Amino acid sequence: MMQTYTIKVLVNDQPGVLHRVTGLFSRRGFNIDSMTVGASEEVGLSRMTIVSSGDEWVIDQIEKQMNKLIDVIELTVESGS
Repeated sequence: MMQTYTIKVLVNDQPGVLHRVTGLFSRRGFNIDSMTVGASEEVGLSRMTIVSSGDEWVIDQIEKQMNKLIDVIELTVESGS
């Protein structure tokens, strides 16, 4: 069953990180419904908020693949509607 998920990611504020994250979605055929990126409370880190749709398997795969990226510091997934 398709469900909406909010993925909150804390990443290093480095050139190319946004490209690597969006490339991960693109290569695997996963869709990004919306994405917001901005500075975080900590210097040198950025916060990404990604909304994506899929079943549990898709979101589990996104979470596993994102955690493999070296610039990802923290990742949380919240279930939506």
